Amino acid sequence: MAERALTRKKGLGAYYTAPAVVDFLIAWGMDAAPGIVMDPSCGDGRFLSAAAARGATGLIGCDLDPEALAAATRATAGSTIPTALHPGDFFRLDPAQTGPVDLVAGNPPFIRYQQFSGESRARALASALRVGARLSRLAASWAPFLLHALQFLRPHGAMAMVVPAELAQTTYGIETLRALCGNFARIRLVAFRHNWFEEAQQETFLLLAEGRGGRCTAAELVPLERIDDLARLVLNDAVDSVAMDAGARLGRAFLTPRARALLDTLMAHPAATALGELGAIANGYVTGANAFFHCTAADGRARRLPGDWLLPVARNSRSLRGLRYEAEDVAAAEQRGVAHHLIWPGGDDLFTVASPARRRALKALITAGERGGVAGRYKCRVRDPWWRVPGLIRPDLLLPYMIGSEPHGAVNRCGALYPNSLHGIRLATPAIAERLALGLLTSLSLLSLELEGRSYGGGILKLEPSELGRVRVVLPTCPEPELRARLAEADQSIRDGAFLAASRLADRWILADQLGLSAADIAELQEARATLLERRTTRGRGARR
Repeated sequence: MAERALTRKKGLGAYYTAPAVVDFLIAWGMDAAPGIVMDPSCGDGRFLSAAAARGATGLIGCDLDPEALAAATRATAGSTIPTALHPGDFFRLDPAQTGPVDLVAGNPPFIRYQQFSGESRARALASALRVGARLSRLAASWAPFLLHALQFLRPHGAMAMVVPAELAQTTYGIETLRALCGNFARIRLVAFRHNWFEEAQQETFLLLAEGRGGRCTAAELVPLERIDDLARLVLNDAVDSVAMDAGARLGRAFLTPRARALLDTLMAHPAATALGELGAIANGYVTGANAFFHCTAADGRARRLPGDWLLPVARNSRSLRGLRYEAEDVAAAEQRGVAHHLIWPGGDDLFTVASPARRRALKALITAGERGGVAGRYKCRVRDPWWRVPGLIRPDLLLPYMIGSEPHGAVNRCGALYPNSLHGIRLATPAIAERLALGLLTSLSLLSLELEGRSYGGGILKLEPSELGRVRVVLPTCPEPELRARLAEADQSIRDGAFLAASRLADRWILADQLGLSAADIAELQEARATLLERRTTRGRGARR
């Protein structure tokens, strides 16, 4: 998807769709619904010119960028087909102005909700509501854009568009997908193992919707390796696909049928618990100025800060070196030069603190922050007092937020706090923290993480608290002495850089010995997780095929 904030980048051709994708979408669309073709964000006109070459009977385009529209005018100038190009905001365009079309094809603008505002946003959300979608304030522009575009289609018309994988991953995306399913007889989403849009920070689909005016219960996800495979793709009922409804997960399409069946069985197993059922998961604190509010213990002493102002923290997933997070880990991080203490004056106040030393320390802190501009930063100036960070939580278990290839939780043995680069869980039964840390190492939990999370640039998997809460875990049931020995062994393996060895131990102890899974079933789970991990990290390297 082309992410842009209504600039001339589109007119300059910085993010245009690959020719192979354009050809595929137009060829499929013209077969499904030949006739008049609309590209509601036409850019340089490549979708329209491809449609003209395929025998379209009319062309309609729209674009906000004058340079893009000029390029589209040049691209379609040699055609004798009736052509209408509309300048301005597509959400101002009404079907009564254009008449019905047979095919909508193109690549909608992708503008994050922070920049998608004002009258255009209001018109967009109102248009989405007309086709049954109540989109949230977090919706990016592409979602109402699709829903506005479908209103230009005549009955039995089709839509062939590039869309972000957010269509199947976010709340507003799933609401958009539901609305599309309520307006088309059949929807297919072509997904790629290798990222083909190098500039995009996330995965993209090809949306193929046909039969405007019909209804379907779910979209069908069709997995491909790379865009070169589009030339050989024949869409029929024999193509392997996975139903994508609101409860489905994108990664399932890339698992073998056996892995999907095994996963479904384990998800329904009485011993498999959703992480969110064990406690409250929350993101951490936001300082507004990390360098100012964090220091090492040595630096705090040198600055004569009261010792009770210096609270140990875990800064990010790199802080979690094993399955336990202890005072020794805090000290080791600070020996590497990374501050792992939060400066928090607690209940002290310049007007009430009795100790002259504490008053001097607080005055020095406030003065330094004001002189350094920290007090005026947004997150600081909206809280009172600006120098006391809110939202502190001491969780039982620390959990990653942005996940690489070796995700694991860590039992919080030193009462550490954590910022918003991590998650934490306060357990309803704190005594199970060590069992949970070990249980999250199984291939079942690692696969569940891959399925619930969203892949971003750099191959990173991101999980919000609600998504992390859906991750399935089986807690080990072994006696306490055996649990401690097993946790120590797995913890040491992770600290030694042998994460997969630690996961294999958890698989043997929990999936094999406790649940009775066969070696073949465990290998299937391990391979399924490895497949999704490899797919995520391959796309993160910007592999273009």
